[in-house]
Amino acid sequence: MSNLLDNVNSPEDIKSFDVPALEKLTGEIRDLILQVVLKKGGHLSSNLGVVELTIALHYVFDFKKDRLILDVGHQCYAHKILTGRKEEFAALRTKAGIAGFPKREESVYDAADTGHASTSASLACGMLRYGHDGAQIVALIGDGAMTGGLIYEAFNDVKTIGKKFIAVINNNDMSISKNVGSVAEYLRDLDSVRQPFREYGIKYYGSVDGHNIRDLIKAFTYARDCKNSIIINVHTQKGKGYAEAEKFPDKYHSYSPSSSSGGSFSSHMGDKLFELAKKDTRICAITAAMADGTGLEKIRSELPAQFVDVGIAEEHALCMASGMAMSGAKPYFAVYSSFLQRAYDQVIHDMCLNDCAITLCVDRAGLVTGDGETHQGVYDISFLRGVKNMTILAPKDFSELEEMLEWSKDFKHPLAIRYPKYTPVHNYSDNSSFKPGKWEWLTSGDKDMVVLACGAVMNDFAMTVHDEGGTFDVVNARSIKPMDEELLKQIAGKKIITLEDGVLPGGFGSGVAEFYVTNGLPVPRMIIKAVDPEKLTHAALNELMQMSGFTKESLLADVESLKK
Repeated sequence: MSNLLDNVNSPEDIKSFDVPALEKLTGEIRDLILQVVLKKGGHLSSNLGVVELTIALHYVFDFKKDRLILDVGHQCYAHKILTGRKEEFAALRTKAGIAGFPKREESVYDAADTGHASTSASLACGMLRYGHDGAQIVALIGDGAMTGGLIYEAFNDVKTIGKKFIAVINNNDMSISKNVGSVAEYLRDLDSVRQPFREYGIKYYGSVDGHNIRDLIKAFTYARDCKNSIIINVHTQKGKGYAEAEKFPDKYHSYSPSSSSGGSFSSHMGDKLFELAKKDTRICAITAAMADGTGLEKIRSELPAQFVDVGIAEEHALCMASGMAMSGAKPYFAVYSSFLQRAYDQVIHDMCLNDCAITLCVDRAGLVTGDGETHQGVYDISFLRGVKNMTILAPKDFSELEEMLEWSKDFKHPLAIRYPKYTPVHNYSDNSSFKPGKWEWLTSGDKDMVVLACGAVMNDFAMTVHDEGGTFDVVNARSIKPMDEELLKQIAGKKIITLEDGVLPGGFGSGVAEFYVTNGLPVPRMIIKAVDPEKLTHAALNELMQMSGFTKESLLADVESLKK
C-alpha cells in the first residue's frame, strides 16, 4: 500500500482527501515524527498530540492567506511536514536542517518565530490591528501557555479591535510538567462553565475530541464561517500514539536519545538543593512549569511544602519569591536563562531594588544545542550585571556548583548562579575552595598571557587548548560580579583574553575592560571573545562554538596576535 504522505507537498494536497484518508495520514505523520525524533532528539510528546489537530486546521483554512500562530512553537512538527518540509525533516534541529520551531525564513506558512509560551494572542492582536485584511488569524494555544498572563492581557484587548480572532486551545492538561493552579482547574472544567470567555467578548465552542478528524473539521469549519471571535476547546493526549510518551509525557516532552553518565548541572543542582532544603525549612524551590527540566523532581515529590510551581508565569514566580524573601523565606528560582528574560522587570523592581535574598538558578545559560535562537541563554550576563545588589557566579564544574549552593544558603542578597546544559570533561584539581569575588588559577600563573574563562564550557575550552600546547595561563573567573579586583590588578601588566558564552555588550569581557578604565588604570592589551548572536541558529554545541570563533585555531591565533 502506498504512503499518502509521499504525495503531500503542501496543504493543498490534502484538501481532496476524505476522512479515512486523513486518518491514515495521521498515522504516517506520527511514524515520521517518531522515526526522526527517537533517533536524533527533539520535542516528541507535544508533537504526537497535535497531529490530527494540525491536519484538520490545514484542511479547513488556507494558511498562505490566513495566519497560524503556534503557541508554544515546539508543537510545529506536523505543521512543517504538511507545508513542504517533509524531505528536510530528517535533519530537524541540525545546522543544515530545518528548525525545531516555526521560522518565517523557512516558509510562508510560518507566521512568526515562536519559541516561548503565551505570545500567540498578542501577536494575533497585532496582525488584526494592522494588515491581513480578510485573513483568518488562528492562535493554536497549548502546553500550558494558558497559564501565562500575557494570554489574558491579549484576550482583554480582543473586543476593542473589532475584528475576528480565533483561538484553539490544545487542552492536554500539561505544560512540560502537569499543569497546576486555578487556570488548570478552570480548563479541566471548561465545558461545565456557563458561557466561558463571555467577559472577553469571545464565543466558546467545545469541547472537541482532538483525535477525531471529523469532529475537528466540523469545529474548525464553524470557526472559519463564524462572524465573531471564538475560542475552541480541544482535548488532546500528549504523546498520542506512542505508549511510552503517553505514559510519561513530561519525560518525552523534549527527548534526547543519548544521556551522559556523568550527570548534569540541573541534576546536581536539584540534588544539592534537596539536601539543603531538608535541613532548612526556610528554603523553597520555585519553578515556572519546569520542575523536571531544572532538576527539582525530588523536592517536588519529597518536600512538597517547600516547592511551588506557578505554571508558565516567570514574572509572577520572581515577584512572589520577592514577597517570600521579604517575609523571611529563602527562595531558589530554577529557570532557564532564555525564560528568565521574561521576568526582567521583576529582577530589577522586586528582587534587586528590595535587596531580596533570592537565588536564581539560571539553567541552560550560554549556548544551547538544537533549539535555536529562542532558547539560547546568551543574554543573562549582560542583563543581570548592571543591576543593583546583584551577585553573579558561574561554576566550572559540578563540585563548584555545589560549593556555591552551600555558600548561598546564608547569603542575604540577590544572587544568580548560571550554568549550562553541558557535562564538564576536564578533570580539575580540588585545591581551591570557592570564595565570592575570588577567581582561581588553573595553571601556574607565570606566563605573560592570561585567559580569563567564564563558566564551565569556557574553562573546559581554555584548558583543553592549554593542555594541547597553548602558551598561556588560565584563570577560572567564577565570580562575574563582583570580579576579582586583586587578581585584575595583579595581571594588569600582562596580555589578556577573556572567554564567555554570552554576548559582548555588557558582558564579562566588557566588565574586565570597565574595571581598568573606571579605576584610572591603563587597559592591558586584550581580546574579548564572546558569542555573536547574529550567527546563532539551531546546531550542535561544537558548531555553535565554531560560529562565534571558539576554536583552538582561533584562540591560538589571538594569542599570537597579542604577542606582536
